Amino acid sequence: MWILRTIERKRSMEIVVNIEEHKLGELTEAQQQLVEQSRQASKQSYAPYSEFHVGCAVSHADGRVILGSNQENASFPSGLCAERVALFESAKNLATNKVLEVAVYATSTKYEVPKMLVPCAGCLQVMSDLQTRQKAPIKVYMWDGGEVVYSAADIGQFLPFHFELVRSK
Repeated sequence: MWILRTIERKRSMEIVVNIEEHKLGELTEAQQQLVEQSRQASKQSYAPYSEFHVGCAVSHADGRVILGSNQENASFPSGLCAERVALFESAKNLATNKVLEVAVYATSTKYEVPKMLVPCAGCLQVMSDLQTRQKAPIKVYMWDGGEVVYSAADIGQFLPFHFELVRSK
């Protein structure tokens, strides 16, 4: 809960996050394909340091899907997350081809993968920027390869107070 304080009195604000839980088989065929593509993308991950392999699939209005996987290097942790790899590619044609959905999947032999794998704050900020630029929500699916897929209707569920630069008048 965020708490705002003033000199005279205290006020509080409650943030409600709406995450839906779906059985994999209950998703549409297109949604199932998208989350499966995120798993396939994770196989292209280069993660010798973290041993945490992440894949991302980004669907566009024209039906195109862009894949990304996390890429590490010897100056770990200065690599890139799977989401940013796919989203930066997706941003090139944003004006004419909006991002509709993002699916994220992870696997690891070293760490336990959270059931609801929320993208890191840096990736969420990039998604938030794209959502703001295209003036349309981006749905997010999070999957650990099990029977349950979690989803959020837009990035605002994760970053209600996202950072946004607004030009002065």
